[in-house]
Amino acid sequence: MQIDERPPGVDPLVASRRLRRRLVSVQAAAIAGIVCAVAWSLSIGGLLTTPELGADPADIVEHYADPSSGTSALVWLQVMVVGTIAFLWFVGVVRGRLGDNEPKLFGTVFFGASILVAALLFVAAALLAAPGVLVAVGDTAPSPDATQLTRAGADIVMSVFAPRIATLVMFATAGLARATGALPRWLIVLTYVVGVVEFVNVTITPPTIYIVTAWIALVSIVLLVRPPSHGFELAAPVSDAPPPS
Repeated sequence: MQIDERPPGVDPLVASRRLRRRLVSVQAAAIAGIVCAVAWSLSIGGLLTTPELGADPADIVEHYADPSSGTSALVWLQVMVVGTIAFLWFVGVVRGRLGDNEPKLFGTVFFGASILVAALLFVAAALLAAPGVLVAVGDTAPSPDATQLTRAGADIVMSVFAPRIATLVMFATAGLARATGALPRWLIVLTYVVGVVEFVNVTITPPTIYIVTAWIALVSIVLLVRPPSHGFELAAPVSDAPPPS
């Protein structure tokens, strides 16, 4: 039987190679968060260029008569996927670094809400892109009524469900940051304020989802430029530890 000679507290994922250690560093989480914020913003913005609710049927027909509408929809879907992968990497790195220091309540809410937010954005993106995909793949123009129905569904997901579940991610992040010192106090307070505003907003305005992406970018930038707290640091691998004097 092989005996694990690693001292307690050493993360087995990063104990062997420096590359793996870099992939789970605070900098990796911050970069993933920035990639997520940019990709989500671009994808949502591109998909929202479709005719809005209440658009004139003639304008809808004209929009989807252009074959490029289908191509752009497929491109923005791919961008959404990239952003979501980066978001999940951000979540994984943060939870991995907290380890045993993670408060179970906030950690569970943070993880569950993050997965649900990603799933909701996938649903919204699929609804927005569906008419364009029909044009690109099925070579069929969607009816104005069908496009308005899918747009209404996307607006509901992005203005009612996704922002409110995202506030759980914000509140849980603030709770984790308070417990570990991973974020400065001003950002924790700002997170609570923005989260409350986002939660009580009852308007059907999909652009409010940009508040979430802006918050992710801000947290990522702070993680990138601010030295991590002691509670947010991984133990150094054996190979990186200084030799005994």
